[in-house]
Amino acid sequence: MAKKEYGWRVGEDPPIIEPHSLTKHRVYEEYLLHYVRVLNINPLIPKFKLTIVDGFAGGGAYLNPLDGQIYPGSPVRMISAVETAEALVQEKRRQQNIKVPFQLGVKYFFIEKKATNYKYLIWYLKEQGFSPRLGKDIFTIKGEFASVLPSLLPRIATTSENRRCIFLLDQYGYKDVPFPQIREIFSRLPNAEIILTFATDWLIDYMSETPSYWRTIKNIGMDSILDIQNLLEKKEDNKEWRSLVQNRLHMAIPSLSNAKYYTPFFIVSREANKSFWLVHLSNHPRAREVMTELHWQLKNHFSHYGGAGLQMFGYDPSKDSNLTRLEDLFSKSEFSFDEMAKDKTLKGVVEDLPKTIYQNFTDGISVGDFYSLVANQTPATTEHLKEAVYILSQSGELEVCGVNGERRRKPHSIRLDDVVRPNTQCVFDFGRSSLVDLMGKKVK
Repeated sequence: MAKKEYGWRVGEDPPIIEPHSLTKHRVYEEYLLHYVRVLNINPLIPKFKLTIVDGFAGGGAYLNPLDGQIYPGSPVRMISAVETAEALVQEKRRQQNIKVPFQLGVKYFFIEKKATNYKYLIWYLKEQGFSPRLGKDIFTIKGEFASVLPSLLPRIATTSENRRCIFLLDQYGYKDVPFPQIREIFSRLPNAEIILTFATDWLIDYMSETPSYWRTIKNIGMDSILDIQNLLEKKEDNKEWRSLVQNRLHMAIPSLSNAKYYTPFFIVSREANKSFWLVHLSNHPRAREVMTELHWQLKNHFSHYGGAGLQMFGYDPSKDSNLTRLEDLFSKSEFSFDEMAKDKTLKGVVEDLPKTIYQNFTDGISVGDFYSLVANQTPATTEHLKEAVYILSQSGELEVCGVNGERRRKPHSIRLDDVVRPNTQCVFDFGRSSLVDLMGKKVK
């Protein structure tokens, strides 16, 4: 077993939650809050339908070691986040004097395999006042996620194949969510999004040529893309072997999932002294952008795996002095995150962007289309990309203009449909990365 599982029994205290799990819940909550608000900006939308699947719901409650109080788990927190988002949308429309009523139609599916955990989950949901909603918009299912999914997908798709769906797949290790099932989710539900926990360090530490390990890798669908024998042969001679495997996994996950957009975010488990990945998979660039913005706000550690451009976000609970504070992360300034990480990312984009434009897009490409192409290779948001485009246009290396030829005078005035193209004028290269330092004050 890759990780120790939590356990619940009715009549006993719930388990103590670990700090890294507090952070996962924080990501879920803030993402749902922003997700519902962003997708309902249009005041003419009267109803928004959403399905949320928690594939590893557990017992639904924990003890918080910081204050000794009961801490609601992901099921109750997801319900609360969605209802808060609905209230915020309604309040905004009220302030704008919009008469069109707004209704959020959400269905929740909470799946748990262990009998004692499942009984606790039912008991806790009832204790929280959800009894009237059980079987109506809140559904609990006892069973393993992999076994339940084949019957659950048509149940969701019957309502609408285009229905928005979010799958929270917080598995304990790396064995319980086979990638063929992830592909099936996207095949049946094109608008689905998946937030997957993947215990990367456990997979690496246990890597061997034993039949049991090979069987596990085959069961999750990684045998065709992860050459275990070749990786193990390189282990003794390569001091950066762990980074090499992480790099291979980074490339394998989006390929195996068939998701167009992939955002990895690594979290360190202080208790186990290992890290795992919280992976967001989707087919929509805006969904990727929302998650990336959230990671920049939550991040307190920056890491780099592999070659240039392959960077990941990171979180270490031992460096977080404010674990339980759940303010709206999206209300903060874009520049409230680590400036060193931001500077490193911006310089990387400024360095790489002209080469890519000159080699591949001599006739130009829109900012939005370019972002869609590079989203999986960079931690940059569209705001970072706009800033880099502005710096390069001011230096004369690139041109950026609107659909009607209008010039952009500030980075925040650049639009996603603006076109970036090589500058036909001769320019002097003073060192692209130094442009960030030279023009930083002007940009802000």
